[in-house]
Amino acid sequence: NVVKQGGGELTLSNNNSYSGGTTIAEGTLTATAGGALGSGNIDNRAYLKLDAASASDPFIVADLTTHSGATVEIGAGSTLQANTLTQQDGSTLTADLTATSGPAIRAKNVNLDGTLNVASPASQEPIRSTDDLISLALIESDNAISGDFDGITINGNAMNPDAFITVVGQKNVNDTHYDLVETLTWYADRYNAAIDAHGTFNLADADDSFTVNTVLENVDANSGWNGQSLTKTGAGTLILNAENTYTGGTLISDGTLVASNVEALGTGDITDNAVLELNTGGDFDNA
Repeated sequence: NVVKQGGGELTLSNNNSYSGGTTIAEGTLTATAGGALGSGNIDNRAYLKLDAASASDPFIVADLTTHSGATVEIGAGSTLQANTLTQQDGSTLTADLTATSGPAIRAKNVNLDGTLNVASPASQEPIRSTDDLISLALIESDNAISGDFDGITINGNAMNPDAFITVVGQKNVNDTHYDLVETLTWYADRYNAAIDAHGTFNLADADDSFTVNTVLENVDANSGWNGQSLTKTGAGTLILNAENTYTGGTLISDGTLVASNVEALGTGDITDNAVLELNTGGDFDNA
């Protein structure tokens, strides 16, 4: 067996055959070959970094448990195959998905807790509409995934709470897949999101434009928002294309709001303190 002690870094770069397990008690253990960690269980109480040259050399391990205060990091392009993956309360899973096309983690059993920190691909072009939002596969499990992360950070940072796009952690209907999904902050509270839901669309610069092609409907209220109202702020332009059903009203504080559907503005009152453009041949009736 291998026990990593002391505050320094130990790197294992070969495919090793030891079978008694690996304990990271202190410091950092970095594995750069898929078979570097032998065939035994891994007990991570400090920092484990999995950093292979490519996804074609997956890290294959037995049971991997990361304890409170400890971190397991999956580097760009690296993938992990485990019998059981357990992230305990207070632990951190860091996954760099900038070069990964499929799930970064595949396991028979998965138990989630603690914090997820993810590095996601930077968009080549600015996000201009809900059609540009992406989904990234993180985990694929043979059995139902137990638990969830307490919180999500992006590139080590909490997301801007005022952003109208956020990242959520989402399981499929069978709880066997865990994806990271870009979504409107409007719907953030339905999932494990990086920030709280709100209805404010802030497009700060006059050249900024964003088109909402998905339906905006009433959601559960939280401490800062009633879940039913839309507010447009900033000098840019927000375009609503869908047949929206929210009932709490629309406030245009700054910039321009374009309604391209006769049902785009829901059924509540409209307060126009800036520019409202009705861009359709139909009749608007929000009574």
